[in-house]
Amino acid sequence: MNEPINAREIFARNLKAILRQKGLDQVDLANYMGVSSSTASDWCTGKKYPRVDKMQKMADWLGVLKSDLTEEKQGTNIIPITGMVPIVGSIPAGVPVLAQENIEGYLPVVVKNPEEYFSLRVHGTSMINAGIPDGSLVLIHQQPDAEDGQIVACRVNGDEATLKRFKRVGDTVFLMPDNPEFDPIIVKCSDFNSGYAEIIGVAKQVITELK
Repeated sequence: MNEPINAREIFARNLKAILRQKGLDQVDLANYMGVSSSTASDWCTGKKYPRVDKMQKMADWLGVLKSDLTEEKQGTNIIPITGMVPIVGSIPAGVPVLAQENIEGYLPVVVKNPEEYFSLRVHGTSMINAGIPDGSLVLIHQQPDAEDGQIVACRVNGDEATLKRFKRVGDTVFLMPDNPEFDPIIVKCSDFNSGYAEIIGVAKQVITELK
């Protein structure tokens, strides 16, 4: 309430611009922040200024700095977002990966054709030496095949799912961990032809939290 009106106006202008850039609206804002539609509207029109903790939560959600919301911009230093891709908590077995019940949120990305991607939250440490620690997000390009050395999201044994490095030798595929404490998973190429095993996509980017 003690913020000068020009600060509220600057915040509102920046907030609306970032929401528009990311394909979001006041309804999305209200739902994520857990506030009423009238409160979200007040933020977007400059009638009210959010508390610092709420502003930080908002910035984290939008993938920007808090200063991108609060400071007057002569131009813009915000990286243009091309789309939002779903975050999948794990690779489920026997159901479509991007079924609504498997989606835990959305991630802003800068990629061509964002509809071809999803983001996978990693569980475990089998790929830690590839720079993919437990809990990190991996951006996956959906595709049914891979080249040797690429890290793939893959279903194996009919019902298990894994993230491993792809290596084909003759009629056998080795799904290699990047951690010596884990053994490779060995799959027959015929299993991929029969659907018993399936490449869901190839890893393109890793996002981790600083400790």
